[in-house]
Amino acid sequence: MTISATAALLLIACGEDGGQQSAAAQLPEYTVRVAHPQVGSVTEHREWVGRLQGMVSAAVLPQVSGYVTERLFSNGQNVKTGQVLYRIDPTRYEQALAEAEQREQQALATEKEAAQHLEYNEPLVRSGAISRQTYTDAQQQLSAAQAALAAAKAAADQAETNLGYCVLKSPIDGIAGFAEADIGSYVAPGGSPMVVIKQVNPIRIQFSISSQDWLKQGGVNGALHPGAKVQILLPDGSPYQYPATIEGVDNSVITGTDSLLLDARTPNPDELLRPGMFVRVRAQVAEQKDALLIPVGAVVSIQGTNMVLVINEKGNVRTVPVVTGLQRGGLVAVQGNLSPQDTIVVNGTQQALMAAEGRAKLNVEKL
Repeated sequence: MTISATAALLLIACGEDGGQQSAAAQLPEYTVRVAHPQVGSVTEHREWVGRLQGMVSAAVLPQVSGYVTERLFSNGQNVKTGQVLYRIDPTRYEQALAEAEQREQQALATEKEAAQHLEYNEPLVRSGAISRQTYTDAQQQLSAAQAALAAAKAAADQAETNLGYCVLKSPIDGIAGFAEADIGSYVAPGGSPMVVIKQVNPIRIQFSISSQDWLKQGGVNGALHPGAKVQILLPDGSPYQYPATIEGVDNSVITGTDSLLLDARTPNPDELLRPGMFVRVRAQVAEQKDALLIPVGAVVSIQGTNMVLVINEKGNVRTVPVVTGLQRGGLVAVQGNLSPQDTIVVNGTQQALMAAEGRAKLNVEKL
């Protein structure tokens, strides 16, 4: 080969090598941030809207008619069992009781006289001094007197009961609502409650969850089983100081809403919570222990499959399919061919994909 030909080949070779170096130098360079997966526990919490109800709601109803002469409580007052709330004018019931007791005494006297008469006739009928019919009549008179006495006693007892109904007492410990009857009001059986007493310590919380949530959390063996503790969030979002305990689960799903009603209760010693108030019920429904956790942003979707980009010490990028699980504070649990020793791309996943295709260079920074 001539010197000139050799020189020409050297120039061509140098030109090709220079072109490859030039092409590589023209690739865009991006900075990506990387991190290592963490191992930890992650939980899932769910919330539902609940409404508070009194444990007991007792309506104070009149059992006799009359005019109210006294109201002995204030609206919203705490009352005790047996505390007198109202008095109804007792005049006519006192009179009725006096008359009934008088009739009872008369019936008692008649019964006593009939008994003595029968006792007197017993030896006479045995001796034949009187007829058997006369003795039978005496027996019947005693039976009638005894029946009349029993009726008189029942009437007296009823009159005494009616008089007792003139004093209306609280059937439970609780908080009195606003009075519906006041001094001078005429009340009668079958009318509206004069006042309603509600027991609020403890207080009930009823809330509904969807059938899907119920099944997902494991039914009666899940986090919402009877006896389980749940957290109460007040209307302003702050947590209530006492946990609530699940008391029971309804036996059927509510048609139309496809939901299940649950009942819980919580202490309410300072009566902060009141019936009718809306709260939120929060419960842990799932937990993954020793899970592999990565930042949520490290997961990319490629053709419908979740992937994580793993980069080695040479800057080479590979994709690893993963299945995502529970999340915690910006981290998500994943399952796949990953380990805590792997280096994954957290920020700049699109640029890392370009590098995997040979269309970019990467500058790696650790978080």
